Amino acid sequence: MQSHINNLALKDLRVLDLTQVAVGPYTTFLLGFMGAEVIKVESTSRMDISRGQASPTPNGYRVYPDNDPGERPWNRAGHHVHRNINKLSLTLDLSTERGKDLCKQLASVCDVLIENFRASVMDRLGLGYDVLSKVNPHLIYLKISSQGATGPEKDYGSLGSTLEQTAGLASITGYEDRRPLMTNETYPDPVGGILNFGVLMAALRRQRKTGQGGFIDFSQRELVASMLGQEFLDYSFNGRVAEPTGNQHPIFEPQGVYPCLGDDMWIAISVGSEDEWVGLCDAIDMPQLTRNPRFQSGLARRRNRYELERLLSNWTREQEHYEAMHTLQKNGVPAGAVLKGGEIINDPHLEARGFWDEVYHPEAGVYKQVTTPWEFSKSGRIRAMAAPGLGEHNEYVLSELLGLTAEELDLLETRGVIGTIPVGAE
Repeated sequence: MQSHINNLALKDLRVLDLTQVAVGPYTTFLLGFMGAEVIKVESTSRMDISRGQASPTPNGYRVYPDNDPGERPWNRAGHHVHRNINKLSLTLDLSTERGKDLCKQLASVCDVLIENFRASVMDRLGLGYDVLSKVNPHLIYLKISSQGATGPEKDYGSLGSTLEQTAGLASITGYEDRRPLMTNETYPDPVGGILNFGVLMAALRRQRKTGQGGFIDFSQRELVASMLGQEFLDYSFNGRVAEPTGNQHPIFEPQGVYPCLGDDMWIAISVGSEDEWVGLCDAIDMPQLTRNPRFQSGLARRRNRYELERLLSNWTREQEHYEAMHTLQKNGVPAGAVLKGGEIINDPHLEARGFWDEVYHPEAGVYKQVTTPWEFSKSGRIRAMAAPGLGEHNEYVLSELLGLTAEELDLLETRGVIGTIPVGAE
């Protein structure tokens, strides 16, 4: 079921996707955009939790279009519909010997396997890298885990929200002199998903040069901690422990988020040089500020930060946030309108770059879907394909790729190894 587009960078790649929730599915939907055939593996007794509950309660209806779970809610939950585009769905109960055997067979015809279980799960199932690399020496095995595959905490689980705590990120995200706050966007998941795409490109390059696969041990906690290098160095050299500082910067001034016209509308502004400071003063029609001794240097502006923020806020409050952004940018000042969800979907710049695809999902309806955050000059990408129904491609994967007969498929379904209806569905 590979795409018919000839210039896709990954059109000959087949990926066995055992990931769920967020970080792994982010990686695999990006692979799908570039032409890879992504086979998502779940089971009827253990669906990807992003599908929601088999029989949801009214308290959970908000995750469905129009707050309606429909006849098959597991196929139309918002998280699933967004994160699992460009994939095929195979149900396979890996707790059964037959399910494990079929997984090994699939690994033998795939180039990449990606999973984000707790560190020892696949080994306990008899499906770890040591086993599968013997089945297919060509296989690249990407293991995404919370803490990594080794160490005393290797079997700890997490979500992006808890990783912000254990990696130290939450200790510096928040307002000054107040308790730490999360980013509220489970930052480690989308960042890890995109980085894993790059890690796989490096592994694929090596694979194509040597013919050999390999094992990638990816720790989300270490990823997030590695982004806090400045804070680690400050502590190592100066003994200072970083604390929340709101939107401030240790050098740039002014820097912050300022109110604009309208209800809860804002603009982010960051001045990192004297040229940008002059541009800001010109843009807000207050060139005299450049001659004011209280603001003539970055250090002076930081000392008088509250007064400067008051002056700048007086200007921004009279501006529409998009217009203020364009005015400041034309004067060489880094600035960005803070957009709400509906504004992002209709943002003219993203529209002009073709960032959105319109997707028709047979059970969730028509919606806008993000695509890739890049464009390649020599290869295209597919249009976003709707997220699959549970077990929708069982026949294709097991019959066309592994050669099973219709009778064998019926027997597998009778025994609960495969299926299209989750356990517990009413």
